[in-house]
Amino acid sequence: MIIEQVVLAHFQYIERVAAFLEGSGPEPELSSPEACTMGEWLKEHPNPEMAEPHARFHEILARAVEAKKAGREDEARSLLDQAYPLYSQLERMLFD
Repeated sequence: MIIEQVVLAHFQYIERVAAFLEGSGPEPELSSPEACTMGEWLKEHPNPEMAEPHARFHEILARAVEAKKAGREDEARSLLDQAYPLYSQLERMLFD
């Protein structure tokens, strides 16, 4: 697995969540940090500095989906807004 695939998979993941929150996409299938492409990559290329922001990225997006399902639109959007900087941070860490 190459780094570009890992980054693209997470970009697509956050965009699926965003589409769901905006009402233009189906409820996304959520994955755990260990089972996603980055989690698989991290098993082969351990990086302790990435573990916490990666886990937080998944946790925040799962909370955003739950907030949307519960009708808490503002909370869902706020959580999504927190996920984008985490995505950028992870992307930088992968390419540095």
